[in-house]
Amino acid sequence: MEYSDNHTKVQISAPTYWGFNIDFPNNKIMKMSEKDIIEEMKVFMKTFFKIHNLEELKQGVDNLNLHIHGKITIGETIYLCDHE
Repeated sequence: MEYSDNHTKVQISAPTYWGFNIDFPNNKIMKMSEKDIIEEMKVFMKTFFKIHNLEELKQGVDNLNLHIHGKITIGETIYLCDHE
């Protein structure tokens, strides 16, 4: 399913955090590695939870062992999963 001509949604698929998502500009995400995408998502999550005083959720981000489920296709939702 195509999301946008200019952005690609990156969404968490993990207990507690399922559905948390941000939109990356396509021109940025095309230059990022899987590791870069995961790290940027974790930084964004920690910042979001800190701003909203959700300290336990912020601390839990460090325990996520995220990987990309499937292939990266620009314009389609990229799922970051926390399972084997």
